[in-house]
Amino acid sequence: MLPIRWRGTPTCLALLLLCLGASPSGAAVAAGRNLLPNPGFETALPGHPWMPASWDTFPSGLPTVFFGRDSSLFHGGQYAVSIANLSTSIPMFHNWSQTLLVGREAWGKDLAFSVWTRSNGLQGRAYILLQAYRDTITKMSRIWKVERLAAKERLGIGPLDDPLLSLGWDRRYFSENETEWVKREVRIFVPPSTNIIIVRCGIFGTGQVLFDDASLVSAPAAPSPPVPLHTNLLADPGFEGSGNDWEYSMAPYEGLLVERDTTVAHSGLASIRMEGGLSGPVSVRTGVCQLITNRNLSGKRLRLSGWIKCDSLQTDAWIAAYCTTLGGDVRAPTPIVFGGNKDWTLTSVDLDVPPATYMVSAWFLYSAPATGRLFFDDCSLEVLGPASYLETGEAPPKAPPLPTR
Repeated sequence: MLPIRWRGTPTCLALLLLCLGASPSGAAVAAGRNLLPNPGFETALPGHPWMPASWDTFPSGLPTVFFGRDSSLFHGGQYAVSIANLSTSIPMFHNWSQTLLVGREAWGKDLAFSVWTRSNGLQGRAYILLQAYRDTITKMSRIWKVERLAAKERLGIGPLDDPLLSLGWDRRYFSENETEWVKREVRIFVPPSTNIIIVRCGIFGTGQVLFDDASLVSAPAAPSPPVPLHTNLLADPGFEGSGNDWEYSMAPYEGLLVERDTTVAHSGLASIRMEGGLSGPVSVRTGVCQLITNRNLSGKRLRLSGWIKCDSLQTDAWIAAYCTTLGGDVRAPTPIVFGGNKDWTLTSVDLDVPPATYMVSAWFLYSAPATGRLFFDDCSLEVLGPASYLETGEAPPKAPPLPTR
């Protein structure tokens, strides 16, 4: 049987790749007050030998990853939590997480998530992550105190009709091999209709990382910075740095690789290489992206571009951009698709950002699993000027209708 090809939006892909499990909380957002229950991991889950209350772990099922509550290395109090991972043959974002229900009291404000981290022999990347979703199924599963799948069935939502929408996302990667305790922070704007907030502390690599004294606080929304014309909005566009400015989107397929390559480059000393993952149940989008959460991008015309090189690639590779609105993700026009053998070639696509866009994601990707190798380098996202619909009077682009449930 041929593999099913996954052609959904990044929101749907996030649902496939991310685990949304945690204990419910209905805490109201109040400026300056820590919204996280058990932020220092001091309270144990009753009846469990090591699990802290109110927190959950990523259920990978792999014997090479170990979660624990540590009483010997801690920043404050008497406990911290840790993740130790021994293998990356199957790529997974192992993490501690906590999920909170929010309502109108959070809309239009910023949320800041901070946590103290300590690295012991880290090889790869660790991270903290703050996410905002409109996710009816998770919301009702928390209210009903049932598993997400049970809530989905009770709501009568079909397999392809999940109304989940990612509205805010900020991740801070760090890759120092050994550190003492370091405070790290991420921050997002909470758009209207958000009902789920998730905080995560995790590792994508090997070694051990500890986390302690987490905090999630509300604050007045900071103004979005202006967006200059003809300026690359992407950080580390040539992959010359550590790679920590980029999101890596990877299915848990054995041998799948997305990593910096210092032997092949269009310019400079490095590019990003993707290959492997020769078997998997479905064909999924794999690659790297950056998410620009700047509301001033609304009403602008953007150009996404990058240099691509293919080496015996037996699948499709392309670039893509999505604009997140309350009505769903608006996709840029379909660009040229690449494959086979192709020397460095510039590919680009122009798009008009709809009004009330909260986030723009720039993707450089291919369909995995597949044989062959793919490289991207010298990527760019720039503002060309006002959106064309503002000058022509035409209707702005809209997202396809979302499921109504």
